[in-house]
Amino acid sequence: MTRSHRRLAGIAVTACCVLPTVGAMAAQASAATLTANKACYVNANQAQGAAMLISGTGFEPDATVQLIGGTTVTSAVADAAGNVSIPAQAPTLATTGPAMKTTTLNATANNADGTQTTAAIKVRSANLAIMAHPSSVPNVAKQKVTFSFSGFVPGKHIYGYYLSKKVVGRTKFAKAQGPCGMLKQKALLVPGGHPKKDSYKVTFESTSSYTKNAFPRVTGTLKIVRF
Repeated sequence: MTRSHRRLAGIAVTACCVLPTVGAMAAQASAATLTANKACYVNANQAQGAAMLISGTGFEPDATVQLIGGTTVTSAVADAAGNVSIPAQAPTLATTGPAMKTTTLNATANNADGTQTTAAIKVRSANLAIMAHPSSVPNVAKQKVTFSFSGFVPGKHIYGYYLSKKVVGRTKFAKAQGPCGMLKQKALLVPGGHPKKDSYKVTFESTSSYTKNAFPRVTGTLKIVRF
């Protein structure tokens, strides 16, 4: 019984003693670091990612640092202090609807001694988009649809403006949530549920009063079919 206890104690000590080595390896691997200039990159055009700037430290002076991840592939040269600024396009999404995704970007630089310096960072990107589901209902006065948003201003209400030469209706939605401005909310397709026109231009934005040059903004057309 005593011998068994001693053997278990020895195993515990051995496991404890290897922990500093593991920690030292982790510190060495994370010597280079990356930071992003935004918490979320909003792609207003799904074919081309938003402008993104990734900054890095801890690379070898004058080394070429390659940044790869998702649809992002680019490189830049570190300065004499081993710092680098990499302009790039944010990763785009496979879908065009309201959505966001997280992408891991990996930076790699080849050193003069044959080794590599690496670093990684996770970035978020989102479409600037809105979708109403279902897109039509038999009774616009009573039946609500689910509006989905992404890419709007975090922490601010989303507003829908209905125009027929001028603003004739407005819907105030809840505040966009998270760094990528996401929201899902049920509402009538037309404010008040009693459309007077057969067609409306509709804009969705984060301003509490309609502004022609607002950003972010999503525009569309709502057509009323009467039976």
